[in-house]
Amino acid sequence: MIDASVLAPRESGLPPRGMPKNYLMAWLLVMLKDYNLHGYEIMKNLKEKFDVVTDPATVYRALRQLERDGHISSWWDPKEQGPARRIYTITDSGCTALRQWNIALEQYRLNLDQFFDLYASKHEPLVERTSA
Repeated sequence: MIDASVLAPRESGLPPRGMPKNYLMAWLLVMLKDYNLHGYEIMKNLKEKFDVVTDPATVYRALRQLERDGHISSWWDPKEQGPARRIYTITDSGCTALRQWNIALEQYRLNLDQFFDLYASKHEPLVERTSA
């Protein structure tokens, strides 16, 4: 069971209490853990690598919120050709938030596994389960 004190008080960019409904903050933090990325790269990776489709305005609002909360930082990278791009990187606070997301999502996954195990014990599975 997850220690509720790990998640309190709730800040934007941190996992919600109970069942998570919006994983965008977690996706952004985990993508920035190993790479400094600009907005277009983030949206491209979300779609191509993780099958997460969202509009650019939502992604940029989330990035601004994460930056306001101190979980990421950014700077302008001037290019010789084309416009400058804002590059995003995770901060120490963001690494802490990412660890909290990991704990919350692991608990959520365990809860879902229990649900599916219970369902499968009483019903025929609708889909073949695969292990990650």
